[in-house]
Amino acid sequence: MPPPHDRPAGPRRAGIPARRRWGQNFLASPATAERIVDAARVGPDDTVLEVGPGDGALTRPLAARAGAVVAVEIDPLRAEALAGEFAGQSNVRVLQGDVLSRPFRAWLDAAGCGPGPALLVANLPYNVATPILCAAIEAPGVIRRCLATVQREVARRFIARPGSEEYGYLSVRVAAHATGRILFDLPPGAFRPRPKVFSSVLALEPRADPPDPELVRRALCLASLGFNARRKTLSNALASAGPRADWARALEALGKTPRARAEELGLEDFLALAREWRTLA
Repeated sequence: MPPPHDRPAGPRRAGIPARRRWGQNFLASPATAERIVDAARVGPDDTVLEVGPGDGALTRPLAARAGAVVAVEIDPLRAEALAGEFAGQSNVRVLQGDVLSRPFRAWLDAAGCGPGPALLVANLPYNVATPILCAAIEAPGVIRRCLATVQREVARRFIARPGSEEYGYLSVRVAAHATGRILFDLPPGAFRPRPKVFSSVLALEPRADPPDPELVRRALCLASLGFNARRKTLSNALASAGPRADWARALEALGKTPRARAEELGLEDFLALAREWRTLA
């Protein structure tokens, strides 16, 4: 018998193949799952929203620690199998569907959870990790902390700072709503089937003092214009939103040269430009 850290993380569902269309890569050992749940700091007073439980590798240790676990699985066969496994466990509800098809609050309400904010803990499919995590950090009062496995390059873009190679529009969007950090990396062998890339366990915490939503909307619009034309100076990239000369003056007021590009500006800079845009609009 293999040692515990090498055993599969729960039963492999006989006859249920991993589906590429849903980006299914399951955790391969209980030790990895326990490490992730440890990092999530789950306690008996917590409600956990687990997205994409798959074969239940994370669901089992979550169920042992959390007050309630709401596991949303898009694969109907795996959802049925997992619901059967946890049928006698009152603190686990398995719901079938695409988690992005309705607000997270609606999933929690469907499971009979109270109004308090939940933790999101998940081994996310690479192809939908970004929209799921953005929806989570942009749901004030619904999700209070996220901890998820994502592709390593994506995790780096989530937390990138101005001037770094990974920095882009996503970095600005995340900074407007949350603070984040990478906790640790996982090699391809931590999953089955083995992906071709490394993964990272990413922690995100919604900001306690988010900026004004309308100001954020304008700042992200400007960031989008800037990053969609990376080779242009910002004063040129933002020409569709106001006169170039005005943007050049606004950049100089921020201590930037008129030839600054989007990757040189942080969230606060884009917020300052958004305030300027109000006067131009």
